[in-house]
Amino acid sequence: MLKQDMETDVLVVGAGPAGICLAINLGKKNISTILIDQKPKKNVGYKPCGDALSPNSTRRLFELSGIKQPRGKEISENLATAHFRPVSDFELSIDFKSQTVDRLEYGQRLLESLTDYASVSFKSKHKAVETIVENNKVVGCKVRQYDGKIINIYAKIVADCSGVTGIVRRTIPESVSNKFQTKLPKYETIVSYREIIETPSPHNYQKQMRIEYHDEMPPPGYFWIFSKGEHTLNIGVGWLLNETNKDSNTKLILAQLRNKIFPDSKVLDGAGDTLSGRLPQYSMVCDGFVTCGDAATLVNPISGEGHGPALISAYFAAETIELAIRNEDVSESFLWRYNIRIWKEYGYDGGLGIAVHKLLNSVPFSDFSFLFEKGIISQDDVDAIMYDYSVKLPIFKKIIKGMRKPKLLFKVAKGLLLAERIKRLSQKYPETPDKFEKWVKKIKKIEKKRI
Repeated sequence: MLKQDMETDVLVVGAGPAGICLAINLGKKNISTILIDQKPKKNVGYKPCGDALSPNSTRRLFELSGIKQPRGKEISENLATAHFRPVSDFELSIDFKSQTVDRLEYGQRLLESLTDYASVSFKSKHKAVETIVENNKVVGCKVRQYDGKIINIYAKIVADCSGVTGIVRRTIPESVSNKFQTKLPKYETIVSYREIIETPSPHNYQKQMRIEYHDEMPPPGYFWIFSKGEHTLNIGVGWLLNETNKDSNTKLILAQLRNKIFPDSKVLDGAGDTLSGRLPQYSMVCDGFVTCGDAATLVNPISGEGHGPALISAYFAAETIELAIRNEDVSESFLWRYNIRIWKEYGYDGGLGIAVHKLLNSVPFSDFSFLFEKGIISQDDVDAIMYDYSVKLPIFKKIIKGMRKPKLLFKVAKGLLLAERIKRLSQKYPETPDKFEKWVKKIKKIEKKRI
């Protein structure tokens, strides 16, 4: 090992919510940890997203690990309702508690809390450029420092928390593991662009989060409006890439919508991002390696929300990593328990998201308003579907109400059945790696189903 190289028990790549949460929880367990991020320290926490974060996620994280929820100036606004408008003359409203947070303020507070743990060190302006593999096991990363020099950081476990790009995951050779994707295909990628805008007078969306469809957007695109205060909004557009929308410009379309709906607003900040629009990675571990949050494709495919899953997945990863370090076993087989935990936690969300995207690609938005206007799908049905009480919509009892569009009803039923089948498989995630291939074949077969 060269003089400038480093060694640690755990190397965490990326100081987003997953990376910081993982480092904090490892610090609580007194495990030697190095957290790196390519950003300057002052920018850690910033991310161009919708800024909406469910307090249920942060409350659960507090109950699990003691990490305090967003507070004070970290909260832009407490949101009371969610509104879905698929066409101009119809709107569905849901009582839905959420918050818009100041990601930078929240991220900086979490970062500062690392100083409480002597076993954790943070290195800003350090970028992982390549995974180090020895004897078919991940043992560290080559890292470019702020001065441009490349050093090696060796670790018993490398945790990829680098976001959707998955810099560690994508540089792991197939000879080490072929159980996860090294690169996401375009059709599993959501592109987005968001702006923080200021309105000259109080806006009309106080304490609301809204998802709307407008003719300016290519299907299955969506436009969001999230309130961040009396005069401030987070607005944005996004869509899962397909052959018909891959050349559409998110920034241009958002500007068109802003000029139409908020013509007198001032743009305070604007940036684009990409997200995953798929199920969780089939596996998130191999020898010496774990991945969390966006890097593990844990973004909700419907809402695009990845902040909550990043925080919770990092907590589960810390539990597994501690056991692995204490038992001196960082093999894929030992780390496999993390896969089981994550799939049981997030498999249904992913399955429902895949079903919704398939529906949006095959059914006009106007048809969805028909379902609600005729009472074919009720508010109780929506709650049951979204909160996983049951996905068995009594479709045949309702088919008489929808005789004008029976094909639509059968498409909805097929979509819910697809989500239910993925949910069942999620709960039956293989207990050991040797049963993995058979399980993957089943879930891939379901994913390919047309609606």
